[in-house]
Amino acid sequence: MQPRSDSGPEVAAPAPTAPVVRAPGLSVSDESHTDELAPKGPKELMIEVADRLIGERGLDNVSMRDVASVAGQRNNSAVQYHFGSRDGLVTQILRRRIAAMDAERRRRLTEVDAQGLGTDMNTLVHVLFGPIVDLLRDSPEATHYARFLHRIGPVTGPEVPEVHLRTKSDDVVVRLIDAMSHLPRRVAFERIDLATQMFTGSLAVYEDRRDANNKVVNTEFEAVVSHLYDMVAASFRAGIGTGAPTTEGEVTAESEGAEAAGPEGASEPSG
Repeated sequence: MQPRSDSGPEVAAPAPTAPVVRAPGLSVSDESHTDELAPKGPKELMIEVADRLIGERGLDNVSMRDVASVAGQRNNSAVQYHFGSRDGLVTQILRRRIAAMDAERRRRLTEVDAQGLGTDMNTLVHVLFGPIVDLLRDSPEATHYARFLHRIGPVTGPEVPEVHLRTKSDDVVVRLIDAMSHLPRRVAFERIDLATQMFTGSLAVYEDRRDANNKVVNTEFEAVVSHLYDMVAASFRAGIGTGAPTTEGEVTAESEGAEAAGPEGASEPSG
C-alpha cells in the first residue's frame, strides 16, 4: 500500500484546536461535521474525520492536510505528529472499524443464540457480513467505503491487534469454521478469508460501476448483496476439489455408473 502522502516541515506538536481554515476543495459540509465532533480529543477527532472523508472521496483524494484542517488543527503536520504517517492514520481507521464491526457481530450472535440459530450456516454468514452491508446501506454518503475496505483490509487487517482477540463464544469466524466440519479447519479458515475478499471486492466493483453509470449488469445494491450472501453460503458448503476441471474420461465413467445404478441407486439431494 502506497497511498499519497504530503511532504511538510519538521514535525512539531500540533497547536491547540482552532477554528477551521478550509483547505482548497473542502465543502461547507466538511466543516459542519467538525462542530459535531469538537468535544473529542484531537487524535480521536482526526480518526473520525479521516474515516468520513475517505468514505466520501476515496483514499487517494484525502491528504493529511485535509484531515488536519477539517479536524480544526492549525498545524498541517498534526496527522504526522499523532500517527507517524498517513499509513499510521489509515491503520487506526481500520482498527476502529474492525472493533466496531466485531462488537456488532457479537451483539448479533447473542440475538441468534436466543433464537436457536447460533450454529446455522446461513445465519452466521449474515452475522459475518451484515455489519459491512449495513454500513454501506445506512451511509449513502460513504460512496467509496467498500473500495477502502477492499484495498486496505486484506493487507493491513491481519496485522491489527483486535483480530487476535477472538473466542469461540463471541467470534463468528470460529463458529463458521466449526460449521464447516466437512473441511479441515485450515481450509475452512482460508475459505472464509477468500469469501471476505470476494464480498468486499464485489461491493467495491459495485461502487466503481455505479460511479461510471455502468448498467450492463445489476446496479441494485440489495440485489448484489443477495447474490453475494448466496454465493458465500454455497462456497462454505462446497467440498474440496469440486472446482477442479473434469476430464472427458471422468464424465464418461460417471455417466456409465449412473446408468448402471438406475433411479433406485441415485442419492437424494441434500437440502
